[in-house]
Amino acid sequence: MSIRPINFNADGSIDVVYDEGGHSGTIPAAEIRWTTGIDGTTSHNYIVLQCPDGCGASSTHPVGGGAAPPDVQQMFVNKVQAEGCACGNVAGTDANSVGEGHMQLLCNRMDGPGRWQIASPARAATALLAATGLEAAPTTFEVIYRPSDRLIVGVDPDGSVGANYAVQAVALDQYEVLMRTDPAYLSADNQRIVATPELAQAA
Repeated sequence: MSIRPINFNADGSIDVVYDEGGHSGTIPAAEIRWTTGIDGTTSHNYIVLQCPDGCGASSTHPVGGGAAPPDVQQMFVNKVQAEGCACGNVAGTDANSVGEGHMQLLCNRMDGPGRWQIASPARAATALLAATGLEAAPTTFEVIYRPSDRLIVGVDPDGSVGANYAVQAVALDQYEVLMRTDPAYLSADNQRIVATPELAQAA
């Protein structure tokens, strides 16, 4: 196992456990860090945690959650909601559902649909009904986009996206296009996922 989060505190810190070393402790919010490449750039797909015991061990967690999806995914969401994303496309002051939708998009691109495990009880119940055939499977999915340039920053918001973003339902056949297109934009006609921005159509 790795150094993994087991509890989230109001001040942004996390309680962690390092199973192999038999260590546990609390990591302050400022020490929950994005990974940094050789060129000095940060990646929003990975977070590195150092063992708070001072043993020198560290663990790098993918946005998909690795061996502990719910807790690791929540760690990513909390970090983005508190300080914004390393990519710069989502600010910490944005509506909470934007940060969650952003992380869900990254998770789906990395591990495929069905990996994301954070959802409100209502959304989880709807997904369960669709999966069991008790409710019709969806024919669309929602994208969160920035109207200024139509950049898609997230998927399937579970609440308000605030004033800086908008939500658009897109046909399910565009899902795979979104997964392989990064950055991705919503087309001017709100129907397609495209690789380059299009000007919005005049009203």
